[in-house]
Formats: sequence, structure tokens, C-alpha cells
Amino acid sequence: HGLIMMKGSDFTSNKPADGSDETFTASGTKISYTDSGAVELTRESFSFSAWKDLDPSYIRSRWEARDESRAMMITAALFGAIAWFWLMVPIIQAAWVLSRGGKRKVGAHMLLAGLAICGGIVELLAHLMIVGMTNSMFWLARDFNLGYWGSSEADGSNEADGTGWRVLEMIHIVARGISHWVDAFEGLALFGIVVLLFYSVAKEPKFKVQRSSSVIVSSETEGGAEDVNDGGGGVVLTEVDDGAASTSPPPQSAFGAVTTKVAIKPTFSKCFTWFGLFVGMLSLVDFLADVLRFLNWKIFGTIAMAMNALLGVVFLPIWLLCLARQLPEATMRYEREEKRAAILLNGRRDDEIEALKGEMS
Repeated sequence: HGLIMMKGSDFTSNKPADGSDETFTASGTKISYTDSGAVELTRESFSFSAWKDLDPSYIRSRWEARDESRAMMITAALFGAIAWFWLMVPIIQAAWVLSRGGKRKVGAHMLLAGLAICGGIVELLAHLMIVGMTNSMFWLARDFNLGYWGSSEADGSNEADGTGWRVLEMIHIVARGISHWVDAFEGLALFGIVVLLFYSVAKEPKFKVQRSSSVIVSSETEGGAEDVNDGGGGVVLTEVDDGAASTSPPPQSAFGAVTTKVAIKPTFSKCFTWFGLFVGMLSLVDFLADVLRFLNWKIFGTIAMAMNALLGVVFLPIWLLCLARQLPEATMRYEREEKRAAILLNGRRDDEIEALKGEMS
């Protein structure tokens, strides 16, 4: 859910109001002003040293660049917050179905639902806070006096110290630190969710045992009687001496128990669970890169950006589409099993049986 927009900016030949001899545009172009008033344009990339030194001219150029993409940044943050919030619903539904209504592996499925709830709420609140802070900082950069704090234009010096720009950039760095840790928790929560889904599906019973009975009735061969072996488990007719047909049920000792193993269809397909585990491993790498980027920002920051692009644009949407395709069928199968169990528990009633047959058809 991250979008990066790189766009050019319009150039202006007016000298900055803070009196500096150079400034930067949003696209990374440095504008140098000579003594004669001429303008020189040179292309420059992001300067880590100037940013670390809190150079007021460079910081001001960075805020001009951010202001151009402000609408896109805020929209992406809002969509990310809403997406994680609505992701809670299918994950909690999947946890309920896999736990068979809270009757199977309750602890693991409570943890699964808890990760979805915590992840969704934390992402929603954090992104809304970031949107609010971002709007406030853009307002400060656009309308407030950030160049003249140590000196003023009234004393005739007309020299800007740029202290306000330095303070604003430090506040922005702190706010970004909050968002980085929230994004790191997002990757960890997603890893936990897919691992628990994989574990729950792997531990589901693969077979169920169906019991049936066969009837073996032996009658005396005298008088034309014959041996009958009926595997249907119903009422057996035998011939007796007087030629009449007997409809009496066989004795209990005549029944033989037969058990049959029947394969159970898993709640989610094996392909889906293994693909989810692959997505979880990418999320774990994303989490580790987010944490380790403070040790080496260039290397781990690049890895984190690559993982965010792969997860947010390619693999995570595919996983969500697969979940959206299989979850309704799994829910219907679970509800049908619950209704069948309720019918068997309460006794067979014709109206309930017909309703169950109608749903199955």
C-alpha cells in the first residue's frame, strides 16, 4: 500500500527570501545565484550530509518537494490504515471457522484473531496520527515564520538563521520514526497470522471414521430355510417351515460393526497455506530490515523498500484474493456441518433434513 511519485518541479529565478545563495527544487536541482543575479541550474541527488547537518536551505527544499506530493502521501496513508482495519474481518472469520466455533485449538486461534485485531487497530490509529501530524507540519512549513528566529528583518540585518526549519525537520524525523516501528509491527503481525493459519490447517484431521453395520443371520437348513448375509444393516426376510415370510428384526448378536475411513477436505487448500507461508517469510525479512536499518540505513533501507514493494504490490494482494475465494466456501461447509450435528443431536426431523438437503443442493 505504498505509492512513490517522482515528478518534476517548476523553476523560479527569484532569489530565496532567506538571503541564501543557493536552494534546491523538488526534483533535486540546485539553483545557484551569482553576484550579477544570474541563475545556474545543476542536478543533484539526495544529500545525506546536508540533511544530517540540518542545512536550512536544503531542508527548505526538501519541504517544497514533500508539499508537491502531499496529497498522494496522505491518500496512501489513509488507504493503508483502512486496508488493515478491514483485514481484521476475514482473518477473524477464518479463525472462527478453523476453530470450529471455538471448540478446536482455542489458544492458537485466539492468538490469530488477536494479531488481526491489534494489527488493524494499531495501523489505523498510527496512520491517522501520522496524517494529522503531516498536515500540521505542512501548514507550519507553508505559513509560519521558520527562517528568522535569532534575528529579524526589523533590525536591518536581514539574515535568516533557519532555526525554525531545523526544528521542523527534527519533528518530522521523530514522526517518521513512529511510522517505521508501526510498519515493522505490521510485518511481524502478518508473519504471525500466516504462520498460525498454516499451523491450524496442517493440524486438521485428515480422515474421519464412519461406522456401519452388517447383518449375518443363519437359519436352520431344515424345511427349505437358507443362510442370508445382508450387509445393508436393515431388516432381513428368512423363509421358515410354513412358507410364510418373517419380518422380525434380527437379534443384536447378528450385527457386525464395520468402520470406514473417509477423507476430509481441508478448510483451505495446501497451495494456499504454503503460499501464505512464503508471504510470511517475506514479511519477516521486511520486519528485520525495518529494525536493522538503524544500523546501516543504506543497505537495510534498500532491502526494506524492496520487500515493501514485493509484498504490497504483488504477493500480499494475491494472497488476499486467494483468501477471498476460499473463505466463503469454507464458511458454508462449516455452517452445514454445524446444522447436521444439531439435527443429529436433537433428533431427526423431516423439515430440518429437507432444509439441509436444500442448502447442500
